[in-house]
Amino acid sequence: MMWIVLAVAAAIVTPLGLLALRRRMTAHRLAPPPDGIDEHGYVRIGGVDQWVQIRGADRTNPVLLMLHAHGASMIPLTPVYSSWEKHFTVVQWDRRTVGRTRRAAGQAGDADWTFDRFIADGIELVEHLRRRLGQDRVVLVAHSQGTVIGIGMARRRPDLIHTYVGLGQMADMPRNESIAYQRLLTQARTDGHRTLADRLVALGPPPYPDPATWTRRLRYAMALDPEARAWQKVAIVRALLMPGYTVRDILGLFTDVMAFPQHLYDETMAVTPQTLGTRFEMPVLLLHGAQDTYAIPELAQEYIERIEAPAKAYVTLDGLGHMAPFLAPDRILDELNTLIPAPPAR
Repeated sequence: MMWIVLAVAAAIVTPLGLLALRRRMTAHRLAPPPDGIDEHGYVRIGGVDQWVQIRGADRTNPVLLMLHAHGASMIPLTPVYSSWEKHFTVVQWDRRTVGRTRRAAGQAGDADWTFDRFIADGIELVEHLRRRLGQDRVVLVAHSQGTVIGIGMARRRPDLIHTYVGLGQMADMPRNESIAYQRLLTQARTDGHRTLADRLVALGPPPYPDPATWTRRLRYAMALDPEARAWQKVAIVRALLMPGYTVRDILGLFTDVMAFPQHLYDETMAVTPQTLGTRFEMPVLLLHGAQDTYAIPELAQEYIERIEAPAKAYVTLDGLGHMAPFLAPDRILDELNTLIPAPPAR
């Protein structure tokens, strides 16, 4: 009996010991140099305690604020962006909808989960970063649904933003969803996925009345998307190895994605070039995966053609799709270093 108990204990303790060792190794790799910065904690934004992480190798580097899509905190992906921290002070932010900010809100409802509120929060955060880091302007790098927030921030307070960079830019959601559905159905039939094709036919084409129905279409798309499967593995591993991340934090990655209220879904599906706006007072860069099947590349190209800005560029990322920021961060960094104008002399 004693041997059985010891065997069971070893089966539990050994993986936990290995996990602790891997976390210590990650923490060692993430330690900033003497002139660097590594701060994380709650900042009072919009009357709510919101979790903000600031990391970089040199405090004098330009500040880069990442605006992620709705659904999950991206802070566990911090090691993925370690190369970025040599060139930028990288700021990651758990918005009201995800991560430690959502957990800190407790029983608070989702009535204030609107693009207008997120934009206002983002502007308040940028003002905080200017004071904290002594920088006049920040670079916004937004992905997927975060691009709606980034565009809103850039247009509402151009004096705070040095450059806007959109990855997987949302541009015209009614058209986007129709095209995405038809291409997915064609792909399923062409590749011989008859059951999936039948499910798509039964689901029907968009628009869909609620986020639950739309999420079903996304699940079907992810089933055929090798990038999505690779991204899921990266996200899970990084969450397990993130120093200081608790079981509650990890479970939140799975529960946050389910929190998509109807009013935010309706706002998301209503995004068009007209609602986004096309006049900017700073450079606008769109980096878009050529194989993106979620944010249709042609619509992002059409959008930037309509944009008026001091400088603008559309960069096609061949061989990549919607998950490019997570799976090819160094390639994104090369483009950022090439295309982002140097900040003005202070």
